[in-house]
Amino acid sequence: MKLRLTSFAQLFARIALGLGFLLPVFDRLGFLGAPGSAKVAWGDWSHFVAYTHQLMPFTNINTANIFGLLATIAECVLGVCLIVGYKVKWMGLGAAIITLTFAVFMILSLGISAPFNYPVFVFTGAGLLLYTHQNFRWSIDALLHNRKEF
Repeated sequence: MKLRLTSFAQLFARIALGLGFLLPVFDRLGFLGAPGSAKVAWGDWSHFVAYTHQLMPFTNINTANIFGLLATIAECVLGVCLIVGYKVKWMGLGAAIITLTFAVFMILSLGISAPFNYPVFVFTGAGLLLYTHQNFRWSIDALLHNRKEF
């Protein structure tokens, strides 16, 4: 029973983290609604870059745009890989690093309570938990591992 629960918990964490990275990307690309719409944080790229610049006021807007693009690419890779279960251990570590970095910038720019208004540290912890595991049932990693045994 414990093995099944652990396998389900890992799958749940992978999907939740993966969607937690992909949905904000969809938001900043305008797929979830226009700026100012209910349940939309940014609604387009320019609003997202403005928020990135707010978190990184020591940069200019062009540099914030570059950091926003790099974060978006990383979040897409992390999100997809976590959902399909590819390199889960390392994607978990990447998820922890990117969310902890985000939390630090939130604290420095917006105050100590900012990352606690969102599940930023929960994402960091879930990523670290995935990193501590070796086997991931229902994943591409498991399929590749099983193929090597034959």
